[in-house]
Parts: sequence; structure tokens; C-alpha cells
Amino acid sequence: MRYLLYIAWFIFGLQESAAQPIKTVVGGHNPWPPYILEDGSGLVKDVVTAAFAAQDIHFEMRVAPFSRMMRLLDQGAVDVVPALWWTAKRSNTLLFTEPYFNNEMVVVHHVDDALSFSGARSLRFLSMSVIRGYGYYDFLSSIEGLELIPLSSLQACLELVEKRRADVAVADLWAAKYHLKTLPNLKKLAVLKPALISWPLHMGALKTHPQGDEIIQQFNLGLAKIKRNGLYERLITTHFGHF
Repeated sequence: MRYLLYIAWFIFGLQESAAQPIKTVVGGHNPWPPYILEDGSGLVKDVVTAAFAAQDIHFEMRVAPFSRMMRLLDQGAVDVVPALWWTAKRSNTLLFTEPYFNNEMVVVHHVDDALSFSGARSLRFLSMSVIRGYGYYDFLSSIEGLELIPLSSLQACLELVEKRRADVAVADLWAAKYHLKTLPNLKKLAVLKPALISWPLHMGALKTHPQGDEIIQQFNLGLAKIKRNGLYERLITTHFGHF
């Protein structure tokens, strides 16, 4: 009987927690310039902060390596990961918001290497540096003979290509432009066209989070508001207008 009472109390506690209005949401991600800088600032923080603020919710951003941040999400140390691509595997455990950006994934190569590129088949039997834990891994793994070299950051991926220790790297177009513009040691790298794949960018929360559904709903409502009032477009222009 005491055991049943404990279970009932536990379930009631979860329901009470879920019913409380959300005041603060904590999220985290690895540095991913220009979307997320070393201090957590950038387009992602600004858009997510604005969307939640439109619903009177405060957003806090933390920074750690991506694979560690996903573990922190599983442990409940953060509420959301604010920049995620949908994958079938992730959808088993995560709730996703409406997309708030679209990432054009491109291939970056060394200009001294003659590489004819027309799409995924052009990457067969090459080596490619990738960021460990990112959602493109399953897609890239399906390309025949493509060797994937997982690293901790895009800068590390690009530097491996610059040193000719990987044939190519994969990167979001704006992230690639940012690195090639700001890091002089990467001046021998260039972006290949067309884009390899286009990927919508979402925020994700655990399905087991007691307020996960509400967090997702509040973000979606706030995102719609800042798109209607023009703030979203102003943020995009602020961050990408100078590239």
C-alpha cells in the first residue's frame, strides 16, 4: 500500500511540475560560428531568446562540445539543444520545434586539388572530416566508400583539409564562409557548388521532459510572433548582412 501511495505521489508531482508556467528555459550547444560563438552569442541565441521573450520566457545559453551537450540533455542538466537537425533516430527520443532556419550543407576542398563535384556521388572513395555527433552522419555514411573522420569542431575539420589530411570537409554554407573569411590559414580552401543537401534547423527537447511539449509549443508561438513583427528578418540581416 505504501508503495502504491509513493507511485501516486510521484505521478502527481510530475503533473504539478508540468502544470507550472515556464519562466526560464536553459539550452546549450557547441560553438558553431556564426550561429553560436565561443561565448554563446550569435544568431541561434538571438532568435531563440527573441522567440521565448515573445512568450515572457527567459532563455539561458550554455556552451560545451556537442556530444557532451547531448549527454547533458539526456541527464536533464539542460532543457533544450537549440540547434538540431531532425533525424529518424533523434525523433525516437526528442521533440522538435518548427524549423527556424535552413542550413545549406556544402563541401569544402583545397583549391590545389582538382575535384569535379556534382553531388553526393562525387564523394565516393574520398575522405571527409565531419563534426562528431552531428545529424548528417547517417546520410554521409550511405555514400559508397566515403571515409568519415570525426572531429570536435568545424575549424578542426577545415584545418585537416588545409593540411591535406582529409580530401574534403562538410559545412553549413554560412559557417564555411565565416571560417574562410576570419581564419587566414584557411585561405587555400574553397566551397564547392552545388550544395550537398539542405537541412531545416530546429530546437529539440526530450520527450521525457515534464514540460517538453509546452517548451516546444511556446517557442513555436513566439517564433510566429517575431516573424510577423519583422524582428526575425532583422536578426537575420544583422548576423548575415555583412557576408
